Amino acid sequence: MKTKIEDALYNLGSEIESNTVEVYISRLRKKIGGGRILTGRGFGYRLVDTW
Repeated sequence: MKTKIEDALYNLGSEIESNTVEVYISRLRKKIGGGRILTGRGFGYRLVDTW
């Protein structure tokens, strides 16, 4: 999944570095709560509904 996100960013003409996705996921976790975004190694990220 990370590669799909990186590919989408490259398609937008953005130059990204190797840790860009992790930085943005970290920022999202700080804003919406750390337990809302789960990481599945080899699978990607998953947004969890905590309602």
